[in-house]
Amino acid sequence: MTKIVNASGAVVLRGKRNHREVLVVHRPSYDDWSLPKGKMLPDEYLPVTAVREVQEETGHAIRLVRRLNTARYPINSHIKVVQWWLAELASNEVVGHDKEADKVEWWPTSKAIRELSYDDDVGNVVQALREPVPTPLFIVRHAKAMNRKQWQGRDADRRLTERGRRQAKALSGLLQAFGVGELASSSSTRCMKTLTPYAHRAGLEIRAFESLSEEAAAKNPQGVLQAMSKLIKLAHKADRPLAICGHRPVLPAIFDALGVKPNHTLRPGEVAIVYVDPAMQPVDILCIAPRL
Repeated sequence: MTKIVNASGAVVLRGKRNHREVLVVHRPSYDDWSLPKGKMLPDEYLPVTAVREVQEETGHAIRLVRRLNTARYPINSHIKVVQWWLAELASNEVVGHDKEADKVEWWPTSKAIRELSYDDDVGNVVQALREPVPTPLFIVRHAKAMNRKQWQGRDADRRLTERGRRQAKALSGLLQAFGVGELASSSSTRCMKTLTPYAHRAGLEIRAFESLSEEAAAKNPQGVLQAMSKLIKLAHKADRPLAICGHRPVLPAIFDALGVKPNHTLRPGEVAIVYVDPAMQPVDILCIAPRL
């Protein structure tokens, strides 16, 4: 069986619409000019790979905006699969970077299209410039929780398992990769604890909605729609993306409020990124399975 090597990289843009620049690197070992990318580490999310590799190769901290092309090509005895993302700077600070690239430069996008060494990279830049930039909303199914039969207290107080706590910690890195800036959740402990590691990491408060809990949603389904109406308005006004954590039985109503339906039931710790246009109408959905 042919080995698959997964990697991830980013088209990092800055500047105004008619004066856009893209971040490029020169690798002396290949004598090429390319976009920054690198291999995924074990148990790492591909979006996290892209952010880490860009910082390691260029010294720039970035946040991802949306998914671009996926490239596949043979290298020696394996197939390399590279997931590309559109990204922007998360900070103007530049730190030291590794020795894989000896030059890190910002090129006008017109120059990049002419002079990048690889056609795939050129195609990624063109795609990043041509396609509209939608707003992402992150819908999270809470991480793995204790079995109901083994829990003695109120179901709303049921906690995460050890695996669930590891999933929540890993989720923190995923939300950081996209620069999530608003958090909302069912008031139940297992949902709140799923977002807590990222809330601590980013210095954010979690907006708790009892109406998104399993118990409240079963008694008053309309309450879910009312909460989602408030959260959709918040997402529309916010400068950075919103993440909402909920329960498996309540997620269908949450997705209905957004006008989308995933093609499968989200697993514990899984994330669905719903992309919406300026009118808050859905244009795409991307599901990211838990790595643990």
